[in-house]
Amino acid sequence: MGLMTTMRKRMHIVLWGLLFMFLLSMTIGGLVGGADIVGHLLGRVNPATTIARINDRDISPDLYQNLVNQEIEKVRSTGQELKDFHYQRARNTAWENLLQEVLVSQEVDRLNLTASDEEVLFHLENEPPSFLQQNPSFQSDGNFDQEKYMKALANPEGDEWIPIESFLKNTYIPNFKLQQFLDQSIVIKESDIRTEFKKRNLEFTINAIHITDNAVRSKVSDPSDEDLLMEYNKSKNDFKHEELRNIEYCFWKKEPSKGDSIKAESFAKEIAEKARKGDDFSNLANEFSQDPGNQISNNGGDLGWFKRGRMVKPFEDAAFASNKGTITNPIKSRFGYHIIYVRDKRTNKDGDEEILASHILLKIETSATTLSNLKREATLFSYDAQDIGFNTTADSNKIEIYEQKKLKEDSFSINTLGSFRNAVRFAFQNEINSVSSIMENDSYFAVFKVDSLIPPGITSFDDVKSQLLTKIRRKLEKEATLQKANNLLIEITADGESIGKTKIDKEINVIENETKTLSQGFSSIGRSNFVNGALLSGYPGEIIGPLETTRGHTLLEIIEVSPFDSTEFIVQRETLKKNLFNQKQRQVFESWLDDLKSKASITDNRKYYY
Repeated sequence: MGLMTTMRKRMHIVLWGLLFMFLLSMTIGGLVGGADIVGHLLGRVNPATTIARINDRDISPDLYQNLVNQEIEKVRSTGQELKDFHYQRARNTAWENLLQEVLVSQEVDRLNLTASDEEVLFHLENEPPSFLQQNPSFQSDGNFDQEKYMKALANPEGDEWIPIESFLKNTYIPNFKLQQFLDQSIVIKESDIRTEFKKRNLEFTINAIHITDNAVRSKVSDPSDEDLLMEYNKSKNDFKHEELRNIEYCFWKKEPSKGDSIKAESFAKEIAEKARKGDDFSNLANEFSQDPGNQISNNGGDLGWFKRGRMVKPFEDAAFASNKGTITNPIKSRFGYHIIYVRDKRTNKDGDEEILASHILLKIETSATTLSNLKREATLFSYDAQDIGFNTTADSNKIEIYEQKKLKEDSFSINTLGSFRNAVRFAFQNEINSVSSIMENDSYFAVFKVDSLIPPGITSFDDVKSQLLTKIRRKLEKEATLQKANNLLIEITADGESIGKTKIDKEINVIENETKTLSQGFSSIGRSNFVNGALLSGYPGEIIGPLETTRGHTLLEIIEVSPFDSTEFIVQRETLKKNLFNQKQRQVFESWLDDLKSKASITDNRKYYY
């Protein structure tokens, strides 16, 4: 057995980590989507066999689904209950990782980046990748053990190193060389390091006036319809849309029935009666309580001392109305049924009544019978709707019809229902007036009808009017904050006053004698590159501005700047340089990858599957 046996047992995990280890160390950019419809119509990309084509690389549905499953397993391993959004996030993450891996691999091939056996041996012996250093088999007390690693490397027990050597040769080292190629453009100047040190270490004491959009909002008039229409005509390209669908739907929420509530109450009464007859309350709580806190700690349902205002009202009313030693009847709240054991009472030093209590929580859960009944009702509705019509069936069953207008093909959610990707797919893959079979997500059963379609075009002025109003008002408010700041600056300089002594309207935020580093940011203003640059080049006594912030404009007065500590700079220099390099490395890679995406030919057929 030994170390290598442990390695073999972990090999499937190790190899998966290897595949994306280098790639995931880089910043992942956004998706490049949009199916190549022309290619699909001409038969060049068959959705039945190819879920994606990235340049000349076809991706099979099985490969993509395997990557999705890996992401799902990561969530499952944390003990979380899998929800619809977990699956959608897993699909998006798998797509991003796949897109990046393929594009990077293609670029490695184009640049003819390869690795020799000698380079593989060098990396194994002198620069073992992090996934090997982090492997528990090669660690002692949580740290990489070079001696243990070299011993295992020199004494293989079989062919356990072959897949690792293959990965280093075919993927890791070529990608490592690609990173070195990209890193050649990174230059860290001494002035960059000094500036970063100043941001992190120098303390600036300032007075400031911050004119935010809130200070001018009431004084800014709404743009006229003519102004809005002019902006609409200028930016019509921003409002282009593909084909849209209007749908109608009825739904059945997966929630407990009256019978489920009665059953939960009855069980709660049984437990309360056991406690009154002498069964230990703590043991009952540890066995039956569904309170998440108790399930983690097994603390016998102990809630400690609490006063009014800490608990939900039904619980609080029952607890404070009970005498010491009382075990209450089940009390219903939005969480379920509570059995409360009032262990003690007291009055605290402020005169407030306090209670020491334990409780048992039984949730009112949707039973399998209730779910089956709901599903049956929705199924029968679907059958009838397909036979005699959706609206007729809804009317005869007195079921409310909901609608969603202008549904996009890449949408993932439905109003009220939340995540419901299969409903979106149904809407775009079926004819007008088609009625779906029963569909479900975590919380609902539903039946959908394709009501109508909207051809590709430009969204109407009326539909984007509020969006345009918000856009123009933000622009006008920003201009108003600048004008206000300029007026204040004229007043301050004309009177020869400092910012700290200027009378300011109450709507304007004033920062007085505040000391912060630039990396911390100042109250109200926050962190701003404009502010940082101005303060770094300013001097005590100077009034600076107006400077733009995310919420308006500011005027600054530098009161004091702490001295530059040359000794501390020497201590921090290499760490700062490394941090700056890593930051620029990510930026360079992001830019490079975005450029690859923009030039790539990508067909995304996922809409036919999810």
